[in-house]
Amino acid sequence: LFNDYVWVRVIRMATESELLQAARTVFALHGYKAASMLEISQEAGMAVGGVYTFYRSKLALFQAVYFLENADSKRKIAAMVDWSQPKEALSAYVQANVAAIRDNKILAEWYSKSPGDALRKQYMDQHGSGCVLGEFFTEKIAAWRESGELRPEITDHMIEELFLLFTIVDASGDISQDTMQLCIDATLEKLFDV
Repeated sequence: LFNDYVWVRVIRMATESELLQAARTVFALHGYKAASMLEISQEAGMAVGGVYTFYRSKLALFQAVYFLENADSKRKIAAMVDWSQPKEALSAYVQANVAAIRDNKILAEWYSKSPGDALRKQYMDQHGSGCVLGEFFTEKIAAWRESGELRPEITDHMIEELFLLFTIVDASGDISQDTMQLCIDATLEKLFDV
């Protein structure tokens, strides 16, 4: 019933999925710069040349892994947050994302020069200048603004910049988690002080 072309596609999809999982494992362990295509190919059980069949460079492979990892992380975080109380939900979402970026070498690369610049460019090319916090979260912000729970002058861009501020400051390691929590709480008071 299946012709040879269909079988080749099925095998190729399975192999690419295995490659992405292997690359995820290696990038999560070593980060982008220290990971090698040789180690990724060995983890995937294929020749280095086989990796280049799917991805033209380590950067291209990392970008694929990053966006899968980011989407998975955001989906898990969104599922665990109780969205019924906006201020508490936003606090939980920001804290969970900051922790995910702090604890995940793949996600932390967003803030690096390389490959971060390429990740941000690819995101903007695909999504425009929209909020990098995710479509689901952007919809929540719009609903809070519409219901009057969020101050109307607070834009998506402002929330995105605050999120970036928190993650960059946290990544610096220069302030304690207690101070970070105080900053988040104070910011939330201003955002929802209607």
